[in-house]
Amino acid sequence: MGKFHYVKAAILMAAVFSVSLVHADELEDRVLKLERMVSARNLSQVEMQQQIDALTNDIRSLRGALEESNYKLQQATERQKALYQELDKLQQSAQAPAAPVSAGTQAASSPQPAAATPAAAQAASDAPTPATPAAAPASGSESNDYESAVNLVIKEKNYAKAIPAFDTFIASYPNSALQPGAHYWLGQLQLNQGDREQAKAHFLTVAQKYKDSPKRPEAIYKLGVIAKADGDKEKANKFFQLVIKQYPNTSAAQLAQKAMGG
Repeated sequence: MGKFHYVKAAILMAAVFSVSLVHADELEDRVLKLERMVSARNLSQVEMQQQIDALTNDIRSLRGALEESNYKLQQATERQKALYQELDKLQQSAQAPAAPVSAGTQAASSPQPAAATPAAAQAASDAPTPATPAAAPASGSESNDYESAVNLVIKEKNYAKAIPAFDTFIASYPNSALQPGAHYWLGQLQLNQGDREQAKAHFLTVAQKYKDSPKRPEAIYKLGVIAKADGDKEKANKFFQLVIKQYPNTSAAQLAQKAMGG
């Protein structure tokens, strides 16, 4: 009888030990799973931090590029302003323009204010073609050649060389976005020299060919100035009115308003 109790107790202890082993295995599995989850989460956090660092670097690069673009834009704006001031100064100090052309020539070659009308188209075909004086060949760099021509006006004040430099630019880069600017400055320089016919041709090119150019209102205003200098006040006022109507909030419109009142 006592031996039976020993056997029973041994069986119970073995059962308890077996259950304990099962629970221990389950706990170990759970611990391993938790460790894997923690490891995966840590890895995910590391990857996320790397992505955040990469985005931060991208933002810094974009901010640097934006600052550089703003700086270049500011430089371009200041250069444009300097060019305006230089040409305005030149115009104010220029001598009186040459004598008006004959009435017959004027009637045949004077531009009309409305580029879309048949009369304006006829004026465009009759307008003198801008001359192309001999100049140094283009360097092959559009921006550099334009910059060189601008520097002849702003820095060197060598207007005689600036004219063929702009002419060469126009011939070398016919599809350049800087074409209207080159034509405008050529017109201004030649107007200052008293060559109203050549100046008129360049301003007319800007007014009729480059209708989206910011130079267009000023070019139309200059056409009015030339017409007024030629003694055709009626045509001059048409140009001035066109500027005021199409570009009411520009400096060209203000100048046109003053010119009409003068």
